[in-house]
This record gives sequence, structure tokens and C-alpha cells, in this order.
Amino acid sequence: MNVEIFIDDQYEETTVKIYAKTYSKEIDWIKDQVLGHPQDKITAFAGDNVEILAYKDILRFYGLDNKVYLDTMKTTYTTRLRLYQLEDRLPKKQFIKISRSEIVNLDYVKSLDLSFSGTIALELKNGQVTYVSRRSLKNFKEALGL
Repeated sequence: MNVEIFIDDQYEETTVKIYAKTYSKEIDWIKDQVLGHPQDKITAFAGDNVEILAYKDILRFYGLDNKVYLDTMKTTYTTRLRLYQLEDRLPKKQFIKISRSEIVNLDYVKSLDLSFSGTIALELKNGQVTYVSRRSLKNFKEALGL
């Protein structure tokens, strides 16, 4: 990647241009960093209660029985969003998809168990254990520099 910064008083506002051969996840990441995350909260349901949660408080999102659940340190909620919608909304540096049905918040990963053949076990800070699927293993390792 090549980065150039030009400072000139003729410009009224800051402009960012990205030139690339093809569109990539790196471009998405750069765009997210420049624009920030305008949506940093989600509506969650627990029985009859509706709460607005900050992404930073969510350990993981997962699909089960045609519903999408999200776990915090204290409670499990449901959301009306689908996993693919969440994947587009969540900060890419903080959340990573580890299987077709689960996205985890890397800030809440306590430890990794690499002893499993073909997968990685993740222990979350609330004690839950989940697994990176073989399909997601390459992206997970790249995201963590493994």
C-alpha cells in the first residue's frame, strides 16, 4: 500500500481518495477507519424488554433455530438483524466471523486453544467456548497474525 498526504490551503475540506486495481477488504477497512462507525449501537430484545446496546458490550452474535442471538457478559438477547447484516455493520477490526453462524468480538477472547486439528477453540471472557470453522480459519489467522 502506498500512502500520500498533501497539505494545501486551497482545499476547504479534507478529501480522501483511494486508487486501487480491485475492491478489497483492505479498502473497506480504510473506509471504516476514515468515516468511523455511524452505527455503534444495536437494538436487542430480552423477553418483553427492548434495550439499546453498544457494540463494545457484546461478546458474540450467533444464529440458532432461525434466530440471531447476542451475548453480553450478563445476558443473552435476540436481534431482528441477520448475521450478514451485522457483518456489514460491525467494526471489522473488532468483530470477526468465525463460522457461518457466529461472529465474535475479539476484545472478549480470553484465550486460544490451537491443539485441535483443523480448527481453533476460543474461550471468551465469560467462560463460553466456541470454535473457528475450517472455512473461516484462514481469515481468522490472518486477522490475528497467526
